Amino acid sequence: MFVPISSCKRMAAAASTLAVSALIALVSFPADLAAQGPPVQNGPMFPLALWWAGAAVLGLVLAYGILRNRSRTRAEKQVSEQATKNLYAEEERSRVRSGSE
Repeated sequence: MFVPISSCKRMAAAASTLAVSALIALVSFPADLAAQGPPVQNGPMFPLALWWAGAAVLGLVLAYGILRNRSRTRAEKQVSEQATKNLYAEEERSRVRSGSE
């Protein structure tokens, strides 16, 4: 029986995909998962609450910054760009004056 090479390649690709999927499933879902018992309280919830609160505050600050930056006028953007260029030029002059390259 003759099997075309392209068909063999497809079967090999399908077999390797199946093998990788099976390996991921075995690692992700161990057989003794049900035997681990109920969850155990390992400590106070306060540090976890602080972590979540910090993440929420960081998200709010990022959203505020993005929204504030979007509402800048063209003149404000030009002033900011010019100030950045001036700062870079001043740093370059300082670097050249000190002789460090």
